[in-house]
Amino acid sequence: MNFELSRTGTPAALVLFGLMSLSVSGLAGAHGAPDADNIPSGVVKASITEQPGIPGLSTLILDAPRPGIMLSYRGDAPITILGTEGEDFLRFSKNRVEAHTGSTSWQALPSATQGVANAAGDSGTWITLSNSGSFGWLDPRLNALQDAHGDAGEFAQWRIPVKPASESASIRHIAGELTFKTFP
Repeated sequence: MNFELSRTGTPAALVLFGLMSLSVSGLAGAHGAPDADNIPSGVVKASITEQPGIPGLSTLILDAPRPGIMLSYRGDAPITILGTEGEDFLRFSKNRVEAHTGSTSWQALPSATQGVANAAGDSGTWITLSNSGSFGWLDPRLNALQDAHGDAGEFAQWRIPVKPASESASIRHIAGELTFKTFP
């Protein structure tokens, strides 16, 4: 048996190959997507509605299945982010971000290393997280709708206190809203 390619055979072979490819993909798609369990019915969307008005401070929502927040600070005097219990949590300066290992909020973060948190004792110490003046984290205050189960329009507010370096300055806030959006 001898096969020879002809000028009309090559395009015909390509067309035949294309048709076969389409039919195979159609057969594979006919079986449907695999079953999956525990698929959420929606997602929590966070937004910032109030800025603290501190020169050099920029804030950004990290849009993910669980919202987070990122701060970048280029000011002259350090600022401190207070934790969920009013404790010193994160300290931002122009070239550094530090975490207080004795902070309940720091110890609750998934990124906190247990060795550092446990070794610090009750009073804690400041450890460097970043040498850039920027840091993002999954703050539990932005997870207030974690138990939402598909009620579109569920709503919550959040506030993160910011303490300026000056002891005489009042505590300011980064604040916002959370809304549960159902998947279409």
